[in-house]
Amino acid sequence: MSRNSRRLRVCLLGLFVPLSGVGKTGHEQADLSLPPLASPPALHLQRDGERVAEALAHYTSALQFENSGKLREALDHYLAALAVDPANPDLAMHTAELAYSFKGRKEALAILQKAVQDSSDIPAPYLNLARFCATYAPDDPFENDRARQTLDTALQKFPKKAEVYGFAAVTYLTQGSRADAIAVMEKALRQEIPEPAFWLTLGKAAQQIWPLAQAEMREEHVARVNAYYAKALRHAPGAKHEAVQLEVAQYYLLSNQLPEARGLCEKMVAQNGNLQARKLLHRLHDAFGEKDKALAQLIEIVKADPKDVEQRRLLASAYESRDDFANAVPHLEAAIQIGGGEGEDYLYLGELLLRAQLFDKVIQLSQRSVKLFPDQAMFYVQAALAQRSLQRWGKAIEAFEEADKMAEGGQGELINHRFYFQYGITLERGGRHEDAGRIFEKSITLTPKDEVEAAANTMNYLGYMWLELDRHLDKAGELILKANELEPDNAAYIDSLGWWHFKKGDYPNAVKELQRAITLLSELQPDDAEIIEHLGQVYLKMNELDKAREQFEKARSLQPTDARVQKRILEGLKKTGVKP
Repeated sequence: MSRNSRRLRVCLLGLFVPLSGVGKTGHEQADLSLPPLASPPALHLQRDGERVAEALAHYTSALQFENSGKLREALDHYLAALAVDPANPDLAMHTAELAYSFKGRKEALAILQKAVQDSSDIPAPYLNLARFCATYAPDDPFENDRARQTLDTALQKFPKKAEVYGFAAVTYLTQGSRADAIAVMEKALRQEIPEPAFWLTLGKAAQQIWPLAQAEMREEHVARVNAYYAKALRHAPGAKHEAVQLEVAQYYLLSNQLPEARGLCEKMVAQNGNLQARKLLHRLHDAFGEKDKALAQLIEIVKADPKDVEQRRLLASAYESRDDFANAVPHLEAAIQIGGGEGEDYLYLGELLLRAQLFDKVIQLSQRSVKLFPDQAMFYVQAALAQRSLQRWGKAIEAFEEADKMAEGGQGELINHRFYFQYGITLERGGRHEDAGRIFEKSITLTPKDEVEAAANTMNYLGYMWLELDRHLDKAGELILKANELEPDNAAYIDSLGWWHFKKGDYPNAVKELQRAITLLSELQPDDAEIIEHLGQVYLKMNELDKAREQFEKARSLQPTDARVQKRILEGLKKTGVKP
């Protein structure tokens, strides 16, 4: 069914509402069980149940014929329905367009002219007649411009109807008479109509006469259009007219007049805390980079409507962008509880919980999520990371093992080299070093060739693990040398290379590489103390106690946070003769 057909059906159902009670003739009206829609003005409905039923039957038949493409048959039934109330503007226009195709322009005009005669006190029939005349050119090129004549009549007859001004202006514009279109709009602007809706309607029409997208004329056009919206605001003071104020604010926003939109929204929020104004104001503060104000508005929006899922999600994202994960969590939780969630929503929540260090809640969420989404391996990964953070190495390894099983079964699309790197770290911390080595090797194998940094990091990590354990030193050297080949100026990897030389007893090369690593550190940090401590250990082995003491003192001054490094520094100082 066409859009027009649907609209006409509603309109006609309004015509055929049965009259309640008893009419002047004393005949009771038939109950057609139609919805109680109001009839248009100037309704000439016969008080005859059979007549109404017949007209309704014609209209229903017309719709059926039109929907099946039988337009000629549809026209006959539309004409029969129109006979019940020829003043109905929508039905008259639709029937006239069909009549034009099958009976000619004269017949179509007759239908529209009769609608004007029968309903001369409303604009719609005049505008329909003008529209038809402007759309369907007469056969006689010297015929008077009936469209313009009709519009002139309508403008004189309905000086307080915004739709008449707007329609006339746009019609003149499409006919190439821009000056006439502007004249009509300027005439409308001189009216003193206290109805805000009048000016809002004209504001929409003005945007067609003065397009705001024309960059070279934008300043002039904006001033022209704004004049209509300014009048709408002038006649819409206070909280009772917030709907009008909001529409003007949206116009300002859409026309990129952001300061004006912000000012109006701030006024609305101040006068009555309007929720829609707050939403616009949040967007505007965000656009201006006013993050604190944007967040404050979003908080108030959620307080006013705590069940708005979209706003809850926006607030969670706003807190996340500030690294305030603890405050982001409850809003995402509420959004999922209110509106439901997919697997990605639960994963996002798990990520926020991890960042907020709410590890027990991560574990609880994962236990629930694996039941809701049994094919999603990442829930096990999140649980593993939470268990690891709580130093529950055994449970962390078990969770990683579950995820690994799913990956092997083809259910772990997200399982990749990063997963196996984290898995390897967990095995290492849990004391299962040989298993860790196997998993790190798998991570290296799965690392894409273009992710050089990730590959080098895993190689260095595994190589250094073997050095610390004094195992597989040749393999450790291969890994560390390859990491340095991939990332040649990385101080951490050069440190590993120097430490490998130390483990192999090649102290001169150890000194050389460790000194090179230190020179690459532009500004020493507490974590850099380990590299300097390594150099001290080499000098200690070389029995150069003064140099060793100097390095240990330097490392201690950086105040490292790693307890193992602190312990080694103190032990090194003792060996150089420094008393604790």
